Amino acid sequence: MSNEGRSNPPFVLLRKKMSKELKLILKEQPVGREETSWLDPQRKKFAQVAKECKEAFKDSKLRGADKVRAMNRWMSEHLKS
Repeated sequence: MSNEGRSNPPFVLLRKKMSKELKLILKEQPVGREETSWLDPQRKKFAQVAKECKEAFKDSKLRGADKVRAMNRWMSEHLKS
């Protein structure tokens, strides 16, 4: 099957149409969980510890699953305190 004489293959047109519909759907969907008085402090603490973790592992030689395990361990220890 040849695409001669066509400016766009049909799947490209379909993908463009679907992306518009998807954008409309995504605009209507709420992002994340609703605000709650007990959850907000936990979110703030997690965000702060995550920033510290990123900084701590910035120059790490670990890669892949080993790095993920080490970062999870680090986050767990720092979130407990």
